[in-house]
Amino acid sequence: MDTPVTLATRPLLRLLFCCAIYVAQGIPFGFVTVALAAWLASHGGGANAVGKVIALAVLPWSFKWLWGPVVDSGLCGALGRRRPWLIVAQAMMIATALLLLRAGGDTALLGWLVLLHNVFVALQDVAIDALAVDMLEGNERERASGMMYGSSYVGTMVGGAGLGFIMARFGLPAAIVTLAAIQAVTLGVVLAIRERPGDRFFFGPAASSGAATTASTAPGPLALLGNLAIAMLRPAALRTGLGAMMMKALPAMLYVAMTVEMFKRLGWSEARFAEVSGGFGNLLGLAAAVAAGFLASFFGPKTTAVAANSILAASWILLAARPSLWEHQATIYLWFGVHEACLAFMSVSLFALFMRVSTPAVAATQFTASMALMNLATSYGSWLAGPVSGWFDTPTTFLVAGLLQPLGALLLPDVRSTGR
Repeated sequence: MDTPVTLATRPLLRLLFCCAIYVAQGIPFGFVTVALAAWLASHGGGANAVGKVIALAVLPWSFKWLWGPVVDSGLCGALGRRRPWLIVAQAMMIATALLLLRAGGDTALLGWLVLLHNVFVALQDVAIDALAVDMLEGNERERASGMMYGSSYVGTMVGGAGLGFIMARFGLPAAIVTLAAIQAVTLGVVLAIRERPGDRFFFGPAASSGAATTASTAPGPLALLGNLAIAMLRPAALRTGLGAMMMKALPAMLYVAMTVEMFKRLGWSEARFAEVSGGFGNLLGLAAAVAAGFLASFFGPKTTAVAANSILAASWILLAARPSLWEHQATIYLWFGVHEACLAFMSVSLFALFMRVSTPAVAATQFTASMALMNLATSYGSWLAGPVSGWFDTPTTFLVAGLLQPLGALLLPDVRSTGR
C-alpha cells in the first residue's frame, strides 16, 4: 500500500509547506510597513500616523507567546495537532483583511483593524513554528529555519513591492482585495494538505489520539509560564533579551523617520518608495539572511550581531553628518540596502543566541517569548518616531540613534563562556 501523502511522510512537502506559510505571513507585514505606510505618508500622514499604524501592526507579535498554551491545548484532533489553528488563523486573516475596506480615510480605525489582522497573523506564526518543532528532524531543522526566514522576506517583498505597485496603479482598495485573495489561496493549501496519516481533510470526529496524548503529558499553562519566567531571568537569557530589544527599537524608529522624510521633503512617489523599500531592500535582506547563517556558524552569533550593529550605527552617523547626500537617489537605495542587510544579519544572529541561552526544558516556549521581545521593541520604536520627530529634526535623530545603538550590543553575553 502506498504511503499517504502527508507532511509527516514527505520531508520535501513539509519544507515547502512551512516556507509557503512564512511567505503568507510576510505579506501583511510588507503591505503595512511599505505599501500602507507610503499611502499614509502621501495622503498627509506624518510620523505620528505612520508610526502608530506600524506599531499597532507589530504589537500582536510582541504578545504572540500567549498563543503557545492555546495552540498546545488542541482544537480538533481529527484535523491534526497544529493544522486546525492554521485554518482558523488563515480564515480570520481573510475576514480581517476585508474589514480594512471599511476604514476608508479613518486612520485611527485603520490602525485598529491592522492590529486585529495581525493578531491572527501572529497566531498563524505560532502554529507553524509549533508544527515545525513537531515534525522537523535533525539537520532538517537548520536548513528549514534558514529557508523559512528567507521566505518571510519573499512575503515582505510581495506585500511591499507587489501590493505597493497595485495600490499605486489601482488604489488602496484593490491592494486590500488582492491581499485577501492571496490569503484565500493559502487557506486552500492548508485545507488540501494533512499533517499525518489518519488525519481528516475537513472537520469531523476525532480519529487520532496522538495529539491528545502529547497534550496530556505537557505541563499545564500555569506551570509552563512559571518555568518560562525562571528561564527568562537567567543572566545570559536576560542580557540577550535586553540587548536584542535595544538593538531592534532604534532601527524601527528610523525607518518611520526616513519614510516620512522621503515623502515630505524629498518628494518620493508611492511606487518609487515601494520599489526601493519593498523590493530592493528586501532582496538584499533575503541574501543577507542566507549568508548570515553561514557566517554566524563560523565566527559565532555574537560577533556577527555586533559587527552588523556597528555597521548600521556608522551608516546613521554618516547620514547625519552629510544631510546633502539625502538628495541623491543612490544614497537612499544604499541606505535601505545597508539597513535591511544589517537587520537580517542581526536577526539571524540573535535567533542563534536565543537558542543557545534557552533552557532545554522550555526551549521552544522561551524562544517564542524571546522573539516576542524583539517584536515589542520594534513596535515601541515605531511608536517612538512620532514624539522624537517633535524633539529633533531627521538628521539629528539619526545622529542620536547612531550614538546609542552600540549600547545594546554591549549587553550580549559570550555564549561560549556562559553556555546554557
